[in-house]
Amino acid sequence: MKKILALLLALSLCLALAACGGDNGSSSGNNSGDTNTSAPSNDDAAATPEAGTNDDAQTPEDQQTPEDQQTPADPKADLPPAEKIVGSYYSYSYNAGDMLMSYYFHFYDNVPGVGSIYYAGFAMNQITFTGTYEVVEQETEYACWPDRDAVMAAEEGAAPPTGTAPYTINFYDMDGNLVDSCGFDGDNLYEDMEAITGVGGENAVYKRDTDPENSAIAGDYNNEVAAPILSLIDPNDETATLDLLVNGTYKDAVIMFVDGTYSMNEDQSEITLTPKSDSDNGATVTKNEDGTYTYKSEDGTEVVMNVVGAAKKVSYQYKGEIAVPGTDSMGDLICELYDDNTARLYASAFGSEMDIDTATYEIDMETYVITLHFEKGGDVATAAYGVSFDYAATGIEVFGDVAATLNMVTE
Repeated sequence: MKKILALLLALSLCLALAACGGDNGSSSGNNSGDTNTSAPSNDDAAATPEAGTNDDAQTPEDQQTPEDQQTPADPKADLPPAEKIVGSYYSYSYNAGDMLMSYYFHFYDNVPGVGSIYYAGFAMNQITFTGTYEVVEQETEYACWPDRDAVMAAEEGAAPPTGTAPYTINFYDMDGNLVDSCGFDGDNLYEDMEAITGVGGENAVYKRDTDPENSAIAGDYNNEVAAPILSLIDPNDETATLDLLVNGTYKDAVIMFVDGTYSMNEDQSEITLTPKSDSDNGATVTKNEDGTYTYKSEDGTEVVMNVVGAAKKVSYQYKGEIAVPGTDSMGDLICELYDDNTARLYASAFGSEMDIDTATYEIDMETYVITLHFEKGGDVATAAYGVSFDYAATGIEVFGDVAATLNMVTE
């Protein structure tokens, strides 16, 4: 049956392409920029006085140097580390060719019923982690390079410098299990962890970004993948869903699409949804004894919903091109690597997808090479830093022989 469905899908895909007479090429973008995570604005640069003006009439603000005018005050400078971390970004970035590789942690305030939430986005949000955290006054030894220049200047095989941080950050999953820990001093996070890390961003000092809005990696901050802390679904309608996200917002598709903010008590048994728009209905969500939740809209609609398990997350995505049989058109050849170390290779064109191959993979943390073990294409290794790989297989159903180069999607 699966083979018949695949053939029918391919036939419909070919007919759609032939009727449209178009192609769907692939493209990928690169991030580029300065390795300094804060990019001061030039708007405040001091102007040169015109001839004949009276310099004595300038105000103290006028007489400030450009550096004084461009450096924003740090409102958290005098806070203790446990308070300084709240709402802050700690980041590390460097240029790799024409890509600005970014790695960062974003720490939220306490979410009632959940705890203090963190988000980690590595390799331009290609690898992400979400959970809870706590800062404890406990010394922790670390082994970290101070910056990328030190890494590049070190001899091959050299160990990173060591030190001792006065504080420790403990990272937990959403079930309260300890996942990893690292050193911390308020202004620096010493990322030498094994469970929470990303290729190219390990054994590094992540500095607190005092001006995140003007950071060179502000675009990556804005593309943070807000993970759900609770996902519900109507068992009688799979399109009716509710997601509560770690950043304090929600997405409600039970009746119609509504977003806004939520609040809840410590055991998450009573949740209040407040829509962003006054024209939308809010709702209350109450946990039942059997583990289900009752959703009740302000318009009186009532639905019993089930909890959804966490879905796989894409850690890396690659794109190439594949010829669509029977046409002169090209479709996308996409490979997605998931956070459970599995991968899916599939063809995509005009809204239709067709599986090509599946794989498992692992990453060499010394060479940053990703090795994929495809069922049909065999073992394939990427170039350094996983930027691309070549795939080839024969006798693929519908497509025949497939050979293509796939490049990592960076945005």
